[in-house]
Amino acid sequence: MSSRILAGRYELLEKIGDGGMAVVYKARCKFLNRNVAVKILKPEFMRDAKFIESFRRESQAAASLSHPNIVNVYDVGRDGNIHYIVMELIDGAPLSEIIREQGHLKPRDAVNIAKQIASALSCAHKNQLIHRDVKPHNVLITKDGTAKITDFGIAKAVNAATVVGQTGTVMGSVHYLSPEQARGDYVDEKTDIYSLGILLFEMLTGKVPFDAENPVTVALMHMNDEVPRLSQLLPGIAPDLEAIVAKATNKVQINRFLTADEMYDALDHASLSAIGTFNKYQRMVEQERKNEYDATKVMSVVNRPEPKKPLPEDPFLDQLDESKRESSRKHSSAQNSKNSKSEQNKTTNKKFKVDKIKLSAIIVALIAAILVVALVIVPILGNHSGKPEQLEAPPLTGMTVEEATAELEKLGLKLKVASYVVSDKYEEGEIVSQDPKEGIEVKEGFSISVNVSKGSGDRPQTMPELTGKTVDSALYMLAEYGYTKGEITEEFSDLPIGIVIDQSIAAGEEAAAGTVVNLVVSKGKESVELKMPDLVGKSLSEATSALSEAGLALGDTAYEPHETYPKDRVTWQSIEPGATVQEGTAIDLMLSEGTSEGAGGPNLSSFSLYVPFGMATNDVFYMSVVVSDENGVTTLLNNEQKQKSNGGETIVVTGTGQGTIRIYFDEAEVLTYNADFSAGVLL
Repeated sequence: MSSRILAGRYELLEKIGDGGMAVVYKARCKFLNRNVAVKILKPEFMRDAKFIESFRRESQAAASLSHPNIVNVYDVGRDGNIHYIVMELIDGAPLSEIIREQGHLKPRDAVNIAKQIASALSCAHKNQLIHRDVKPHNVLITKDGTAKITDFGIAKAVNAATVVGQTGTVMGSVHYLSPEQARGDYVDEKTDIYSLGILLFEMLTGKVPFDAENPVTVALMHMNDEVPRLSQLLPGIAPDLEAIVAKATNKVQINRFLTADEMYDALDHASLSAIGTFNKYQRMVEQERKNEYDATKVMSVVNRPEPKKPLPEDPFLDQLDESKRESSRKHSSAQNSKNSKSEQNKTTNKKFKVDKIKLSAIIVALIAAILVVALVIVPILGNHSGKPEQLEAPPLTGMTVEEATAELEKLGLKLKVASYVVSDKYEEGEIVSQDPKEGIEVKEGFSISVNVSKGSGDRPQTMPELTGKTVDSALYMLAEYGYTKGEITEEFSDLPIGIVIDQSIAAGEEAAAGTVVNLVVSKGKESVELKMPDLVGKSLSEATSALSEAGLALGDTAYEPHETYPKDRVTWQSIEPGATVQEGTAIDLMLSEGTSEGAGGPNLSSFSLYVPFGMATNDVFYMSVVVSDENGVTTLLNNEQKQKSNGGETIVVTGTGQGTIRIYFDEAEVLTYNADFSAGVLL
C-alpha cells in the first residue's frame, strides 16, 4: 500500500498481518525515526464504546509492562474513527506458523519456549494483568529463538466486553479456552496457566488435545474431557514433562500450578528430560543389563573345569625288572647325550608356554572379579550416575501429612502441601487428593503436591481480608477457604477498576465454610461527561490551558502544512467541538507548520467520507478506495475485507487540491466522487 499517516506520526508502509480483530501494518514513526508495528482494530469493534474503553485502558496497562518476553507497547491512540495500538516490530514468525511448518517441536525447544512464556506471564500476573488468550498465534519467535507474547490489551478487552460474532458465539481461541472461561466463571492467573499447558501439549504433539467442527463442542470438551496423556501419543516422553502438562491442564483451578513461577520451576526441573536425558537413562539401564549378561558369560568361562593333565611317567615302567631298566638306560644314554642340547631347548619352550597360559588365566580371573564386585556393590550403593531413578507415585489419600512424608522419604520422594480444602470424606489433617495421582511415573527427588482436609466445614473459621485485592484473587481466596461466591456489585471508587472495596463479612470474623460472601468491586472514579471545547485556531499553550480547565488532557500532537492557520496553531482535534466526552479523556491535536511554501511540501488535507455497503453483491467482500489528486498522485487507501450486513463505515481520505475518489467492491467500481481536498468537501 502507499503511505498513509496516522495521527501525523505513524507512516503505514505495508500490511504484515490480518487477524480476526485487527489488521497489522509495518510502519515508520516519524518522531522517533524507527520501524514499529501498528495494529488497527477492525470496524466492527469500533462501534462498541465499552469495548473501545476497555481496549484503551488494558492496552495502556500492558504498555507499563517491561519484560524481554513481552512485546513492548509504545502507544495507544485514535485517528478519526481509527483506533490503533503501536507495538515493537518483531523480526520473526508466529509460533503457530512454526508449529504448522515443523509438525511439532523437539521437547527441549518446546520446554524452552514454554519457560519464556511462563516468565512473561509471571511478570504480567504480578502487575494484576491476566492475558486470557494465550495461544501460538499470540506468541512471536525471533530469529535468535526468543519468545515474545503479545495482545495483552486486546485479549482482556475482548473478555471484558463479551464480544460476540455474527452467530452469537463468543469470539476467541476456543482450542486454548480454560474450563472456567467456557463456563463463564471467574478467571485468574491459573487460567493463563491452563492455556499454556494446552500450548505446550500442541508444541510437543503438533496438534491440540480437543478439536471439532463446532466451537461449542470444543468448549464442552474443555469443560468435561480429560486432556489425553502425552505418553499415549509420544511413547518414551519424559514422565515429568507429561506430569507438567497434566497439572497445568487440570480442570480444577486450585489443582493447577498456583503461579506461573511455579510452572517455570517445574519446566526448569524437567529440562534435562526434555533434551533427551531420560532416553539416555533408558539406554544406560539397557547397557547395564547387557554388561551383566556379558559378565555371566565370562564367569562361566572362568569356572569351567580344567582338562586332566597327562601322567609324568609311563605306569608300565614300574613293572620292568631292574635289568631291563638298566639296559634301557644304557641304550638311551647315547641318544640322550646326542640330543641333550635339543631337549634343553624344548624344556625351555614348554616352560614359557605354561607361564603364558597361567598369565592369561590370571587376567581373565581379575576381569571377572571386577565385574562381580561391580554387580554386587553398585545395587547396594544405589544409583550414582546422576540420572534420577524412575518410580511410581504411591497412594497418599487418607494419610496424614506426617505419614505421607515418611512414606515418600522411603522412596526418595518429597511432599508439598498445595492447599487446605474443606472435605466431608476426610478428617482434618488427612490428604484429600494428590498430584500426580497414584501409579504415575515420577523421578527420584520429585515433589508430590497434596491437598489436605481442614475438616467438614461445620466449624467456624476466620474470614480472610479481601479488600484491596483484585476480584480474581479474592474469589480464589474464597474458594480456598471453602466459602461460596455471592453477589458481586460495582461502585465508583478512588481505587483502580477491579479492586475489592468491601466484603459482606468483615475480615477476622468467624464464619463456617460454605457461607455466602458478597463483594463490592471498584469500577474506578465516577466519570463526568463534559462538552468538548473548540480548540481550532488556538496556539498549543492556549489549547492546553483550555483542555485543563475543561477537565481533559492533552494527547498526541503532530504537525501538517496548512494554508489557513499560521505556524503552531491548532488545525484539527480528535473529538469534534460540542461533542460529549468523559472527564480525563486525552485529546490529540494537529498543529500547523505554516503554508505549503513555508513548509517546503504540498498542501495535503484530509476529510471523512461515509461509504454505504448496500451496493455490494456479496455479504463478505473486499473494498478498495483509490484517490487521485490534482498532482496526478494515485493512492490506494483501503483494501480490506468488509461485511455488507454492517451497513457501511466512515473512511478518511487524503489528497492535494482537487481530485477523484473511486470506491471498488470486489474490484467492481461502485462509487465515484469529485472532491476538493483543501476544502474537505465533495463537488
